[in-house]
This record gives sequence, C-alpha cells and structure tokens, in this order.
Amino acid sequence: MSAPRRDLAVWMLVAAATIALACRAELGSFVLAAAAALGAYAACRSTGRASALALSAALLWSCTLALGWHFAVDHFALRYVWLYSSTALPLHLKIANLWGGDEGTTLLLLACCASLAASGARAGLDRGRRSVAAAIVAAYGAVVLWLAPFAATPADWLAQSPSQGMNAHLMKPWMLFHAPLVIAAYAWVLALAGPALDALRGGQGKWPARARMRARRAWLLLTAGIGFGMLWAFEDAMYGQVWHWDPVQTAVFVLWCLLGAHLHGINGWGVGRRHWRMMPLAAVLAAAAVPCVMAVTRNPVLASSHRYVGAESWVAHGALGSALLVLALVAAFSGRGAGVSLRQGGARSSAGLGLWLAQLCFLGAAAVAVVQLLLASAAAASGAPRPEEYKPFLAMLANLVSGGELEALRAAFEQWDVDGHVLARGLLPSLAGAGLAGGWYFFRRISVGAGRLSLLAALAVTGASAAWGGLMTRHYEGAGILSQQIVALLPQFDAVLAGCAYLALGGGAWTVFMVHRHGLRGIAPALPLLAIHAGVALALSGGLLATALNSYSQHEIVFDGAPSAWTRDRHGYAFRLVDLRVASAGDGGVGGAAGVHALTAIEARAPSGRTFDGETLYRDSRAPPERYDGPLRQICEMLDYRYARHMGRPGYLLDPLVDQGWKHAVQFWVSPAGVVEALAGRAGGRAVFVVVKVFPLISLLWSGLVLLLLGSAWLALAPPGGPARAEPGGGR
Repeated sequence: MSAPRRDLAVWMLVAAATIALACRAELGSFVLAAAAALGAYAACRSTGRASALALSAALLWSCTLALGWHFAVDHFALRYVWLYSSTALPLHLKIANLWGGDEGTTLLLLACCASLAASGARAGLDRGRRSVAAAIVAAYGAVVLWLAPFAATPADWLAQSPSQGMNAHLMKPWMLFHAPLVIAAYAWVLALAGPALDALRGGQGKWPARARMRARRAWLLLTAGIGFGMLWAFEDAMYGQVWHWDPVQTAVFVLWCLLGAHLHGINGWGVGRRHWRMMPLAAVLAAAAVPCVMAVTRNPVLASSHRYVGAESWVAHGALGSALLVLALVAAFSGRGAGVSLRQGGARSSAGLGLWLAQLCFLGAAAVAVVQLLLASAAAASGAPRPEEYKPFLAMLANLVSGGELEALRAAFEQWDVDGHVLARGLLPSLAGAGLAGGWYFFRRISVGAGRLSLLAALAVTGASAAWGGLMTRHYEGAGILSQQIVALLPQFDAVLAGCAYLALGGGAWTVFMVHRHGLRGIAPALPLLAIHAGVALALSGGLLATALNSYSQHEIVFDGAPSAWTRDRHGYAFRLVDLRVASAGDGGVGGAAGVHALTAIEARAPSGRTFDGETLYRDSRAPPERYDGPLRQICEMLDYRYARHMGRPGYLLDPLVDQGWKHAVQFWVSPAGVVEALAGRAGGRAVFVVVKVFPLISLLWSGLVLLLLGSAWLALAPPGGPARAEPGGGR
C-alpha cells in the first residue's frame, strides 16, 4: 500500500473508532487491549512493526479523542468524567480535564509514545530484532488498561452527586498548556531510549538526525511546560512563588538537566571519541527519568503540592524506569569494547572541551538533585523525625488548634520533602561552572586570546563574588519569606550571577563575530544559540534575584462593604479594598453547591504613581463557619506554602492580584473569610488580612524564558542540515 493510501486508511480508522467509542464507551477496554497487544507484537517482531505501531497509535488516539468527547458532553456515567468534571465548567476546562487525572494523563502519554514509535519504525530508526519504543507502548498500554479510563461510574456515586467537580487549583488557563506540553515532552524523551541503548552498544557510527530532532523538541516542550508551570505556581497559595523545590519540581529538574547534558554532547558525536558514552548515557538516563518523575508525582511518601490523589500507579512507573536503567547497564557492558580501534590520541579541541565541561555541569546538577530526592525518600521510609527548622509556624499554630486537627497538623509537618537549602548549596557550584564553561566556549571560538583573557576576568569576578559577595549580598534586607538560612548562600548566588553574565556576554560576542565574519550567513547558526544561552542566563538570574530578594508586609483592614481607607505599604504601594462579592461556589469546582466564592476588588497605586486594579479570589467548598481560622492562621497560610498545602484541598483556593512590572512583580493576597462570615450573619470578625509580596526583577525570568523558547524552537523546527549544522561545534 502506498504511503498516502496508508495514511488515509489510518485516519479513517481513527474516525471510525472515535465514533464507535463516543457511542459505546464500554468498548474502550477492548480497544485499549488491542492497542497494547499490537505494541507487544511490535516489540518482539520486526516484520510488520511499522504497521502494527501505526495501528496501535490510531486506536489510542481514538480513545483519547473519544474520552475528550465524553468530557465535552458531560457523560458522567464514565467514572473518570464523574471524578473530574461538572456541567458548570466552561467547555475548555471540561476538555482540559482529559489530563486532569492519572488515567487521562497516562493515556495521552501512551498515544504520543505510540505515534513516535510508529514514525521511528517507518523511518528505519528502529530496525533491531527487539524494539524498546514498542515495548514502552506495550508497558504503558497495560498500565492504562489497568487504570480503566472508560470504566462506568458506580451507581452509589451517581446517587450521591451528579458529579464530583474539578479540582479548584486546576481551574486556570495554564491547565490548557502546562500538563499537555510536559506530557508531550515526556514522550519525545522516551523516544530517545532506543537510539541511546543502540549507541551504548556501539551499534551506530553517528547519532541519528531524527533522534537529534526529537531531543531538541523534547527540550523545547519541557522548557515551555516548566515555564507555564511557573506562571501557574506564582498565582496559587500552595506555591506562592515560581519555584520551591517541591519533590515533583526537583524530579523534573533532574530530567531537564539530563536532557541538557545529552544535547550538549550530540554535536560531532561518534563511537570511539573521547568520553563518547556520556552522550547516549545521558539520553537513556533522561528516558529512565520520565517514568521516575511520574512515579514521584503519584507516590505519597514525600509531601508535595503536585499530587494525583489516590493514584496507585507509581509502582508501574517505577518498574519501567528501573527496567530502562538495567537495559542501560547491559548495553554499556556489552559495548565496552566498541570503538577501541577507532580511538585517537591528541589534544581535545576547544569546542569539544567546552561542550564536555557543560555536560559535566548538567550531570553534576542532576546528581545533586537525585541525591536529595533519595535522602528525603529514605528518611520518610525509615520514619526519621524531621528537624524543627523544617516546621515554620508549627509552634505558634499548636497553640491555636487541638484534638484531631492538631494531630493532622503535626503529621503534615512531619512529612518529609526536599530540603531546598541543602539542594541549592550543592547546585550552585554546578550552575556557576556551567556559566564559566559556556562563556569560555563562545569566547574561545572567537580566538585563543579572547578565551584566555575573558576566562581569567570571569574567574576573578566569580571568585570575588563567592568570597565577599556582590549584588545580592549588598541588597539583601532579610524582609522576605525565606528564612535566614539563605544568608549563607548569598555569595554563591552572586557567583552564579557572574557566571550567567559571562555566558550571556560570550554568546553575544560570538554572535557579533559570526556576523562580522560571515555577514548575513552568520546569523542563522549564531542567533538561536545566543537566544538559548542568553535566555538561560537571564531566566536563572531573574529567578535567583526574585527568590532571594523578595519582601513582604502584612496588613489588617476593617471592611464593612464600602471602600476602605487607603493603606500605604512599606514598599511604597498604596491600596484599598473597594468591593467584596460573595456567591455560592457554583463554578464547577469540587463541592461548589455547599461552598462560597468571593471576589475582592482592589485599587492600588504604585510608587511611580501608576494606578491599577483587579480582584483576588477566595473559594472554599465548605460553608463559611467551618472556614474562618483566625488572623494568625490566615497569615501563616499566605506566607508559607507548607501550611497552605496542609490547609488546601481540591475545593479550596486562594489566588492573589498580581501586578507584573519590569522592576517588580507585586502580589496582593487577601483572605476575606471573616468578612464572609459577618456578611452571612454569623459570628466572626470583619477584618480582612492582606499580605503584599514584592519580587524584584522577576521580569528577567519571563524574558529569559521567552528568549530560550524562541531559540529552542528555531533549532527544533530547523530542517536537517539547517542552521545548527552550518558550523562545526555550533549546534546543540
């Protein structure tokens, strides 16, 4: 059959199966079983592999589309739809719930993996007797079949409620982008496992161009997904800032670093070259990290703001990750003699040395994060008590609660998570080293002298910053939400800033050199790399500055429904509460029928005189009398994500008004629980507690992410032989 006819047949199959599953959802399990069986066949047989995988992918996308249809039409007879959706939700959030739980997330990942496996087999990327890509499809096919996304809703659930509703924390536009981008990135990374294992065995002379493209696209999608997650976190009380080394964030960071190490080793790779195993090893470790990240997301051992409640599939994900690690060891052992006759002596080229040093920095950062995850998990598994410094506000809160609530509070603060301060202390040398290696790499490509002189200057500035401090050390006031433990790390933060500046300057100088030397032809190979490395430098600098130098203040305002008096914040902001609109939480979230939904309108003036306004959101699935916790507990909730995570639940939400500026980003957090009670005629105060948080220069983070994504998209979408390959050593 010709390719056009084959593609037409596949699309017709997708349409037919989707219609069938939309009409008869109970057929879903049979379709999933068939897709998994086709994956198992393709894993064991090379004959007809491409066709089997294409058919499997068609069936899986039919299941995905049909499940989305059932969400769109409120088919609550399906358990998965009943668990996560509601008739009151807008259409885009109904469909977004497709990846709101374990069943849909794993199904979407499986469909992406099957499509990539089919395209790889069709392109001749997977010609071996056994197929790792197809085996991954079969394994995740079995997991999805066990999760049963098309299972019927129990009758007693339907009798109890028409539907459960959406997790309030997910009712945001970022839900449309963050999760599917990350899932697609996971699939692209898993697609690297087969070529990487083959390379470790010495079975290929050079890295396949298609695998290079897949790695670049995985980097692009994963970075974009992380960026949207940062935007999400900045607006949610369970996070309150862009990053706090949540266990899931830490695991994703490991994956990002491993992928970065892999990308920096692709250019010029070949069996027998110096440290040739490092690049494919980073690729297979990244592939193994994907199911491990999913296992961390689903395992309740460590406290996390990312959690699939009630998910039990973490064992299956962990088993797949372990299997990929074992295969990596076997491949490395079987290929231990590969390329011996091809190895050549002599000095390493400057380009090769710079990229190798960058790889080491990425791998070192990943290792530090993995160690912290393992230590936290081991401490949790052994029942070791957490040190008291990890329990902010607990002593104060213990005086306000008693009985079962106090026991639950103590249990929450005893649960281990990743120690961000220890992790940062281990990561900072790798981050500074990556900046120095990258800056030297670019300057050295201009000339030997430029490389030496610039590196000496950068080492002097970085060393001085590490020894005596710099920008952060001089401007730190101790008025932020971080503890005083951060003070000891400020000189190292300054060293990282110096390394970031050197990296950005090196990339800029090399770009100017390329344009001067090659004219307009020099733009194509240089500009995307400048955007990527300058973007990383800006994003890291902005994130560090905003995190270390943030500050906050708290205010108690008496509000009776009329506009309050103007209150001046010590940061120079003046604000007042204008209105409070309270209604039932009938918005499709969990427990909407019995809860409250309150929008507090705020007017504010910046120190520059600029005025702005907006609303904060307070939502709770419980009735107001059960919610009001007193001023101290509300302040704790707005200041510390650990306590907010303890108080948070699928039906509760506290979102701030955010004003994004170039110099500062300001959050206004409002907890109107006492006023909601008073307006309802119940006992309670009329005080509204407002916390104002200021994050300086966080615009550098967002600008850097945009630059990074633009450069990554340029390389990811470039045709083979495109700009990244125009000059040796110039691509990632």
